[in-house]
Amino acid sequence: MSLSGLLRHSASRNVGAFCRQLSGAVTKEKIVTLRHQTGLGLDKCRSALIAKEGNVEEAAAFLKEEAKKYGWAKMEKLSGRQSTQGLLGVIHSDDSQSVSIVEVSCETDFVGRCEPFVELVHSAARTFHKHSRSLLPVGQSVAVGQFDFERMRDMQVDGGSVSLADHLAEFVGVIGENIVIRRGTSITSPLLSSYAHSVSVPARDDCQFSHICTVADLHLLSAETAYSADQKQAARRLCQHLLSMQPEDPGHAMAARPYNLDSVRAAHKDLLAEKFVLDESKTVAEHLEENGLAMGAFFRTQLGQE
Repeated sequence: MSLSGLLRHSASRNVGAFCRQLSGAVTKEKIVTLRHQTGLGLDKCRSALIAKEGNVEEAAAFLKEEAKKYGWAKMEKLSGRQSTQGLLGVIHSDDSQSVSIVEVSCETDFVGRCEPFVELVHSAARTFHKHSRSLLPVGQSVAVGQFDFERMRDMQVDGGSVSLADHLAEFVGVIGENIVIRRGTSITSPLLSSYAHSVSVPARDDCQFSHICTVADLHLLSAETAYSADQKQAARRLCQHLLSMQPEDPGHAMAARPYNLDSVRAAHKDLLAEKFVLDESKTVAEHLEENGLAMGAFFRTQLGQE
């Protein structure tokens, strides 16, 4: 055999050995794992694993970067399409002093319940909750702030180096619908209660998912007692009443503390006189008083609200 023929034969054997080695590195299990991590199709996951010689972590990073690039182009293309479905992500702090609500919309109910979209809402809510207090005015004990996406876009997701805007683009590239982070709402007070009406998407860590949510600013009638578990449950039931009956808030949202309870009761006179929806044998006022609570402002928001 000639020298050139020997070299061709050797190269062919090396390429064949490489392909067999690569085929062994790109296993079905790795493809499925990568698909679960990224939400992308099997063909894209297989191609990425081949390009990265079977390394799942490198393939995932490669696909996320490609999805981000594709997502920015896709976002511009899809921006005119109507998005009326979606979720609210609601986080109530452990100390009951802050509530953050993020609204994320999409085009279809199917996408609104799929795992990648739920994860986007979860990460957006966590990111906003972490950064939102710095956006509120200083020196007010009761504060409500609503912020559009332009005020949120540069927030870093989970303390990393990815902005919320890039994070959104990545998910648009994966999901392929017009997805919009419409607004974030931050509420702070010495004592808050909230109720997010449950949907088919289960809560995740500290985040609840809903289409409508109510938050109430509260006051303990006795300053000498701590906020008990029974009072916490009573406050949550009050929020359920506010969500169900949908009363109007007479603009008491930015009232300064300490409360003038007479003025609070006057502002909510009609509401306090209503029959309590979860126990019609009593009024809202009676429900509050027997649990040692008074209500100040309340806030209600729902998906698609202008």
